[in-house]
Amino acid sequence: MHTDIKTISKAILETVSSSREKITPIALEKRASEKYALGKKQIKLVIQSLIAGGELIYTYQYGSTFLEKSFNRPVRISKHVVIKPPEKSFESKPGDVVINLIQGASFGTGQHPTTRLAMKGIDYAQKEFGHFKENKKTCLLDVGTGSGILVIAAVLMGIKKGVGIDIDPCAIAEARENIKINGLEHRIDICDRAFEKIDRVFSIVTANLRYPTIKSLLPYMYETVHTKGLIVLSGIKTDEIKDLLDIYKEKNFLCRWKENEQDWVGVVFEKIV
Repeated sequence: MHTDIKTISKAILETVSSSREKITPIALEKRASEKYALGKKQIKLVIQSLIAGGELIYTYQYGSTFLEKSFNRPVRISKHVVIKPPEKSFESKPGDVVINLIQGASFGTGQHPTTRLAMKGIDYAQKEFGHFKENKKTCLLDVGTGSGILVIAAVLMGIKKGVGIDIDPCAIAEARENIKINGLEHRIDICDRAFEKIDRVFSIVTANLRYPTIKSLLPYMYETVHTKGLIVLSGIKTDEIKDLLDIYKEKNFLCRWKENEQDWVGVVFEKIV
């Protein structure tokens, strides 16, 4: 029985972590009870033990209650990136990128596969393309920046300057606060301008958005990135990636990297013309 509970606990954490939308306690209980054919009382006990152990926390937004993975401690979300609350200490290893992140309402806490894939894409872009290391004026644009996590990570990884844009006032406020607590106000700008109104070009453009939006933004992607520049995309389902590769290829973007996690895909394109 102990093994069964451990397996169920792990599955519940995975359900919470992999859900792009916030999940309510009732919805989580229903999914778990249906999957494991357990009574709601048993499932509630497992969830309560995860909360008591600091693995899950209650969050509140617009009068609703949700359960989310707790990031109230340092959490390594990729080989090089660690996310932690500003008040928590962490002994980093050589090569670590440590991001201080407040827990707000905006998307981008590091717990979702799409965020991790975008991080890996940014890491790949800087390590595999030598001209980014040599260029002292590299600048990244993060479209739909949310918490600001991607633009912060990119700058801490070595990009010289960053710009994050979002149309959500809550995201703008939270991203600016995260920029401040990481001491990057002089290197990152956060603004509420729509992507269509950006009138400059960048070394790298990142977007962790759902596929229909990424598809509709293709013309602006082309106009906003330098020739030989890169775009890092995430938020794409595995059954959407072929169509994405085809339409971006038609616009002279060459796929340089692609990786899956669960049923999500991250991709890096180079603008070749």
